[in-house]
Amino acid sequence: MLWFQPLKEKKLVKNSYAEVRKIPDSVSQHDIQTALRRNVKKVDGSTFEYTEVQPFWEGDNEIYAGEHSREVVLREINGTKLSTGPDIQDQSLIKEALPNGRQEAEKKSPNDPKLAVKPAKVLQADQNTNTRSIWNEDSSSMNLVPRLRTVKNNYVAMNKYVVNFTGRKHSRKLSREELICELKQRVPVKTIQFGEDPFTTSDWQKSLPSKSLMEELGQFRTCAVVSSAASILHSKLGNEINGHDAVLRFNAAPTSGFEFDVGTKTTIRIINSQVISTGDYQFHAKSLYRTGVLLTWDPAPYAANLSEWFKNPDYNFFEDYKKYRENNPEQPFHILHPSIQWKLWNIVQENTAENIQPNPPSSGLMGIVLMMTLCDQTDVYEFLPSQRQTDRCHYYEMFHDQACTMGAYHPLMFEKNLVKRMNHGTDEEIHMYGKVTLPGFRTVLCPMNMNDKQQVSSL
Repeated sequence: MLWFQPLKEKKLVKNSYAEVRKIPDSVSQHDIQTALRRNVKKVDGSTFEYTEVQPFWEGDNEIYAGEHSREVVLREINGTKLSTGPDIQDQSLIKEALPNGRQEAEKKSPNDPKLAVKPAKVLQADQNTNTRSIWNEDSSSMNLVPRLRTVKNNYVAMNKYVVNFTGRKHSRKLSREELICELKQRVPVKTIQFGEDPFTTSDWQKSLPSKSLMEELGQFRTCAVVSSAASILHSKLGNEINGHDAVLRFNAAPTSGFEFDVGTKTTIRIINSQVISTGDYQFHAKSLYRTGVLLTWDPAPYAANLSEWFKNPDYNFFEDYKKYRENNPEQPFHILHPSIQWKLWNIVQENTAENIQPNPPSSGLMGIVLMMTLCDQTDVYEFLPSQRQTDRCHYYEMFHDQACTMGAYHPLMFEKNLVKRMNHGTDEEIHMYGKVTLPGFRTVLCPMNMNDKQQVSSL
């Protein structure tokens, strides 16, 4: 078993994997567990010492678990050992310490500060009604529960990708049009092409598509980006989603069995490199990964060129990519150029007062920018949570963690702030359907940027 020993820890209790799965919201997402290893290798070859910053477990009234193989470690909370074994008589202390048990705890003891943990205020009431809540575009770390706030701060301190941000944070909030033009002018979507070093060998000539992603797909009129969030369940949005010219989905999100809520059409599927390179997702076997155009990405160092990234990817997916292409030569499959990650991250940071996680943006935000590039109008479903918001992560999995909404590894909360500010739809559509409407880049007329001015002056 891999033990994550937090500082100032007194007692640890082992629980079987099956037992812990019975406690909702108790297991941190996989990316956090990866980051919790005592020595995390940085992209520059050095290591991050675990004791340099506060442990990820710091926080009040929370359960944190380090998960490896089929066992996990739970920490002691309020002096009570936590276990789900049949010999445990009183489960109320566990429930009160969990996010889903907070309301019950507050009812039982409203004056007890140990139990009265306030939920994050990332949803704000609409001015026209007391019942409608929508995403607060000014959300910050102060809106996070203690656990996620500490996780976020530790990722900032870790700086695995050696981010050296030299840009300037905006002193004012950019308008909706200004934000869209920033993305249009500064974040061109590009895929890896044969001939770019180090993709110059004969095996890469056979593997990489001869056309770019843009040449392969062309332009669409209406597009849908379908989040994998569990809040899309019971939405009855399937027919509306199918009515778009193109539909984007993510990673292992299925349609079979969920057609009424998520639709059936898949035009593009964005897959992170972990899905390809680990056996957990059965990438080479499942028919799910043989529909639509596939697009994969892998985190790269902030200032790395293609050769440096190729030598040290986060997940070494390159051989699996070539194997897939050999077995499925007719299946379009592209690799997203890593430069998009940090160009997009820079814009999120420039428009956020505090320091965000120095990790690549989520697949969700990259997918949104991709579809704004390809489509005249893009409808995004449940990237901003609707009235069905839940701590359950994915609609196809029984896994709960508030980090899936608020972010941990990815600067997800800050990404959502920007998407909310760019929305051309109504707050009612966000509340009812989790729906954001964004214009395509080619429909937006932007002021000439500095690079364009220099090109014109040289003519």
